[in-house]
Amino acid sequence: MSTINPVAQRFESELAELATLVDSDRPGWTRRALSEFDIAGRDYALTLMKHAGLATRVDGAGNVIGVLPGRLGGREIMLGSHTDTVDGGGRFDGITGVLGAIEVVRLLRENDVRLDHDLVVVVFFNEEPNDFGFFCVGSRAMTGLVDRTTLTATDTDGRSLAEALPDSGIDPEAFLDARYDFSKVTAFLELHIEQGPELERMGKQIGVVETITGINHFKALFTGRQDHAGTTPMDVRADAGCAAAGTVLAVESIAESGTNTRGTSGQIQFTPEAVNVVSANASVEGEFRGPDGSWLQEAQRRLTDAASQNADKRGVHVEMEWTTDDAPVPLHEPITSTIAEVATDLGHTRATMFSGAGHDAGIIAAKTQVGMIFVPSRDGRSHCPEEFTELADILPGIEVLLQTVLRLDGVSTSGRAAGSGGAQLA
Repeated sequence: MSTINPVAQRFESELAELATLVDSDRPGWTRRALSEFDIAGRDYALTLMKHAGLATRVDGAGNVIGVLPGRLGGREIMLGSHTDTVDGGGRFDGITGVLGAIEVVRLLRENDVRLDHDLVVVVFFNEEPNDFGFFCVGSRAMTGLVDRTTLTATDTDGRSLAEALPDSGIDPEAFLDARYDFSKVTAFLELHIEQGPELERMGKQIGVVETITGINHFKALFTGRQDHAGTTPMDVRADAGCAAAGTVLAVESIAESGTNTRGTSGQIQFTPEAVNVVSANASVEGEFRGPDGSWLQEAQRRLTDAASQNADKRGVHVEMEWTTDDAPVPLHEPITSTIAEVATDLGHTRATMFSGAGHDAGIIAAKTQVGMIFVPSRDGRSHCPEEFTELADILPGIEVLLQTVLRLDGVSTSGRAAGSGGAQLA
């Protein structure tokens, strides 16, 4: 296979520039959605897309979309990822896929390779969880998974998403009308850091994702009785905090019972916040993740039972709400096979993988064929300032992304028809 090599210095420079567009008052590289820093990040990506020769626009949901017209037109291959981060996050999550997709566009144009398909690059708005209880917001809007109920969701200050969106230049009515025509999209590809340790452990360069995790989010509210901590005997307390603590431990125990399963209690609050008062109220928010939908449903049942048992034994009332119930997403075999073949042909070592992280690709998979390409994460760290991937590990991912696009399109770098080993696209 003849190869076209990414321009390492260019990618590295753009990654460094994007890393400056962060909230300096927060740890790590923080560029949360619905912030001025998120706007700056998407604007920077928009500028790069224009300079790469893409015809650009921003849709009603804040997704930045660029198009490189193909010879035939009418059919599209789509690439994309996101530029927002979690609070205290790193420099590589999402950004690697955005800059990698733009680099693919430039390499095609610089080497006079024109696809038959239109090539579409998307910088998705708000992939990471926001303060309103949603994640993958831009891709959900593009696939028609938002409605007026979405807009009425509120943050802890009581502000609605509809009230917050205009600060990011998004009109709530346009947000509801941002559905994309996926009937013309024959494949979607996302390059991403692994965010886990498996590729590094195995000594592999490329991860070919077979399944994206399912995610069940929960919120448990415990109501007990406020009392004096020093004078109220243990056997007559209605301690909401202890009921919540028992539920947190149940999350850990349940998650340890499966294969490739995860359980996390990410937000815990006791009120009143005083060491000399028995907790009157407590809340726990968390999630389960895993590749098996039946296990996720069983975990949901078991935790609901555990929360009730922890509350009942203490005379506490509990309300359990499951706010997200996203099933595991198997990615499309024709696309994953092509990615694997391309990696092998390029001489890169590879492994098939399960993704324990959620991605925009998992939302888009309901509308078209999807594939994901992983590159290693140092020590498996992500969603933290220590998140890091060597440039030498990113470049093979860009090579695989480019050559997969070419193979799916049916052309080689010499302009001749590619081999018959790739996926067959409609």
